[in-house]
Amino acid sequence: MRHDKLSPGLLLAFEDYQNEGEQALVTHKRSLGIIANKNTVKPTKSVVFIYCDSDADLSYLSQYNIEVNQNSGSVRTAFLPINALDVLSEEDTIQRIKPSRKLHLRMDVAPGKVKLPEFKNQTGLTGKGVIIGIIDSGIDPKHPAFAGRILHIWDQTLPGPGVTEGRYGAEFSGAQLTISQDTDGHGTHVAGIAAGADTTYSGVAPEAELIVVRSDLQDAHIADAVRYIFRVARELERPVVVNLSLGGHADAHDGSDSLSKVIDAETGPGRIVCCAAGNEGSINIHGQATIPSDRTRGMRFNVPLNQVGIVWLNGWYSKDSELEVSLRSPNGFVTPFQKIITDGNPTQEHQLPDARVEIVTPGPDQANGDHNFFVQIRGNGPSPVMGGIWQLRLRNTSTTDTRVDVWTLDDMSSVFFTGKSVKDAVKIGSPGAASSAVTVAAYTTKAKYTDIDNQIREMGLDLDTISEFSSEGPLRNDAQKPDIAAPGAMIVSTLSADANSARSSMVNSKFVAMAGTSMATPFVTGLVALLLQRDPQLDPATLKDLLRKNSAIPGKAAGTFDEKWGYGVINALNL
Repeated sequence: MRHDKLSPGLLLAFEDYQNEGEQALVTHKRSLGIIANKNTVKPTKSVVFIYCDSDADLSYLSQYNIEVNQNSGSVRTAFLPINALDVLSEEDTIQRIKPSRKLHLRMDVAPGKVKLPEFKNQTGLTGKGVIIGIIDSGIDPKHPAFAGRILHIWDQTLPGPGVTEGRYGAEFSGAQLTISQDTDGHGTHVAGIAAGADTTYSGVAPEAELIVVRSDLQDAHIADAVRYIFRVARELERPVVVNLSLGGHADAHDGSDSLSKVIDAETGPGRIVCCAAGNEGSINIHGQATIPSDRTRGMRFNVPLNQVGIVWLNGWYSKDSELEVSLRSPNGFVTPFQKIITDGNPTQEHQLPDARVEIVTPGPDQANGDHNFFVQIRGNGPSPVMGGIWQLRLRNTSTTDTRVDVWTLDDMSSVFFTGKSVKDAVKIGSPGAASSAVTVAAYTTKAKYTDIDNQIREMGLDLDTISEFSSEGPLRNDAQKPDIAAPGAMIVSTLSADANSARSSMVNSKFVAMAGTSMATPFVTGLVALLLQRDPQLDPATLKDLLRKNSAIPGKAAGTFDEKWGYGVINALNL
């Protein structure tokens, strides 16, 4: 086994599987692309990203039951028995193996706030001839707002022969579209903002056509979905913009993660991707500290009592530094300081009286050259992780001061940093960190609405300002994100008939109000579709420059960047 080729999170899951068997993967599958079979005859499988030379022939890996989904490219996705990670790591053609991570899903007055009606009246643009790709929880194909405009649905969650980009799921068109359902409702709402056709709650590009991927939200499968939509649009000779109202924090927050790399490689003239900034603006999932040379610093984080089955800490710091990592439990028990391990397995397990702790401290990550350490905390036996204040302890053995950034990852989204460790910034992860993507923050244009039962619902949001939940940039490498802000609360859009929506959020039987950067992103996606109708060869760099020049933060000079606003609210009229 070449341990150095497996990224920390995947290595932890593999070690746990080898030591404890199938049961150890129950918690891992909530975050990683791991499919644990109840039938012991069938091997546990994993979805991964494979890094290799762009023209490498990997077809021979099929002899190990490793299914590689692409024939070319430096970052590919694959599906393999978890035991095959051992043999895969030994292959000279393979440079790195990273896990697929499970991402999370993140208009009546909104258009007027950004001068959209005036822009559409002046130009006559409707999105006609443009394809909008929605990768999300699916779509309600029976909703009248999409009648006759859904070209294809690739449902990754249903059994079937798959598509060129992956031999899993089922593709539908025509009368078969109704086989796929959106039981969550998020994707239908998003699609309606971008492209719904309705006299009252019209989407931004109501004549654009749709290609929809109902995803299982594994980021490897999202990468496959981006490739799929771009390929179908290319075959139809149509410009396309893809909407990704989803994200996660298990990456480096600098655009070097696998999904961001795929997006950057696939976009180009007439091929655009729009991503949500995220909804963690008011949650302390990010900690930051500067560790002086030859000193030790602690970063405190809180775990709720008797709620969390497993906690992960995802830490990153500069390639020019070296840190040693330790953990202290609420009872004061500590693990030894663990150095960077470049020879052999960088994972060490530490048994404390009140917890099981595993720390992974490998050499520099090949994607960006920086150091990534990973900490996993579990309770003893079947017990949950002990509640209380934990401390991540970091000792700087370098000759220079070192900044470290850490994100909490847990299976309940309830672990957060406290005290001086909190840094209310750098909360835009994959895929919003992709340099070519248009990353969208949320602006509040509506704070109350009347529901289906004629009850006025007030949401406690401040009008005409950036939404408090919208995640802040910049990226960890100080790259400027988000790009712009767009209406994201409370947006009325299409309701999936197959979703169990609360009546308090429904405005009638066909439309529902939601808030989030998930809602702001398809607003921009629809706007991009209008611009692609005007210029089908519009490329990401030109588009982003156009959007930034026509956006502004209220009360500040045009061209001003803010880590919460980006370059501000879009003014469509000037486009």
